[in-house]
Amino acid sequence: SVRKHNRKAVVFPACLKVDGLVINCTAYDVSLGGVRLKTNIEMRENQHVLVRLKNKIFKTAKVVWSREGFVGLDFQNNPNLIKSELGIIAANLN
Repeated sequence: SVRKHNRKAVVFPACLKVDGLVINCTAYDVSLGGVRLKTNIEMRENQHVLVRLKNKIFKTAKVVWSREGFVGLDFQNNPNLIKSELGIIAANLN
């Protein structure tokens, strides 16, 4: 599968809201289409969660995979909105 968006390796704090619980985690790479997080909770594929990066507002995301302490999320928002939220991080993302 060809990725729609290029990704950037990062390490910064992130936060997940899953079933009302807020879980602190770490973002390891990010694109305008999604993010890979390190987290120690089990998550189901296709589960909808809220994710917050860099202490911005929570965004809806869908779990696309979960294994070995990592989870891959697809943002459910417009990539341009994600880009404006990420600011400098997104400088060379498309």
